[in-house]
Amino acid sequence: MEWSRYTASLTADAARLAEVVDGHMDAKVPSCPEWTVTDLVHHLGEVYEHKTLCIKLGAEPQPWPPERAATAPLTRMRTGLGHLLAEFTGREAASPAYTWYDPDQTVGFWARRMAQETAVHRADAELAAGVAITPIAEDIAVDGVDELLTIFFAWAFARWPEECAPVVAEGTGEAVVIATGDREFTVRVTPESVTVTEGDTPADPAVRISGDPTDVLLWLWRRVPDDKVTIEGDAEEAERLHRMLASFTQ
Repeated sequence: MEWSRYTASLTADAARLAEVVDGHMDAKVPSCPEWTVTDLVHHLGEVYEHKTLCIKLGAEPQPWPPERAATAPLTRMRTGLGHLLAEFTGREAASPAYTWYDPDQTVGFWARRMAQETAVHRADAELAAGVAITPIAEDIAVDGVDELLTIFFAWAFARWPEECAPVVAEGTGEAVVIATGDREFTVRVTPESVTVTEGDTPADPAVRISGDPTDVLLWLWRRVPDDKVTIEGDAEEAERLHRMLASFTQ
């Protein structure tokens, strides 16, 4: 995907979030029960500050995190976003940057990650404000499903197997198909492995989870209930995967 799509999505979702939280800063965020909207907005501001430094320094900022700024949360978020977008504008997608994802040490990784981070948190803000979730653009949402399954889940297990082993201990190895947009991912989890493949969908998986890209992405991130997606087959297997993903998407 062109990285301009990520920066455009990031900008639009941050603007929508700022719009929707007006008058709701003390509201609880139902999808993040320990947070108020103030916490959510401060979190995004801190995330934008951190990624800006990852790009500028080419290393992980230390010490981190800083003490919470006295700045108003929306001011902090907007300022942090402005600095981050300035870094994106001044570099190419392939420009080097520190990231936690070993295979991709580029600015483009952060453009993608920040677009996805902001899309999910924008939905959090809408849930907190009690308004309907604005659909995420299909290409961004499907890309988010890809990122979550292949990086947050499969790659993270391969990178930190000992830490992840207790989470996947209940894996059965059964095929779980996740289908949305024009893509289908097959996930298999055992106590020793997590694999995600695309393009060779089994004819008879244990369970198939499908739906609109926004709903599938937000279901995977545990932002919407099961009835937002279609679950065909072994519902227990779907719930097992959902439980495991929760630990990888804290």
